[in-house]
Amino acid sequence: MLSTASAPEPAPAPLDRPLGRSERRRMQEQPNFHIGGHRITQVTILFAAIAVCACSLLSWSTIYTYGQLRTIAEFVLPAKLAQWWPLTVYGPWFVAALSILRATVQRQRALRSWGVLIVASAMAVALCVSHSSRSLLAFVTLGIPPITALVCFWELVGQVSSKYQIRKGAHAQRNSKT
Repeated sequence: MLSTASAPEPAPAPLDRPLGRSERRRMQEQPNFHIGGHRITQVTILFAAIAVCACSLLSWSTIYTYGQLRTIAEFVLPAKLAQWWPLTVYGPWFVAALSILRATVQRQRALRSWGVLIVASAMAVALCVSHSSRSLLAFVTLGIPPITALVCFWELVGQVSSKYQIRKGAHAQRNSKT
């Protein structure tokens, strides 16, 4: 409003020839978001959303199962000791999970850590189900959270590994052009 009136922009000149394949490819840009000077694509946002969902479910499953294991331990241990007893199951689980994440980022194998994670998850399922009523609903209700934690962690590792595979593929394409 305060600036002087500017002349209307001229209409773009019509193209005399059809666009070539490479020119069409350049014109079709994917929408990007710019945050802090960095370009963030929709795929990155999707990866982040899946990772957040997996972490949320992983946390919920672990907290729920931790409470179940503490309740089971209270039958045979003093309350103060029973409060910390689930760490005997989830301590190795978390250490193995961190080892797997580190190995994934470094593109290494972590078979031993996956074994520890599966054994700890199986132990959590067995302990939670062993003190439940003998109904199918109780087995499912108490047995699924440790399995859900394992599946969510597996999905989280898949997100991290696919992120690095995409970068590796883009890097390989850049190197092949030179």
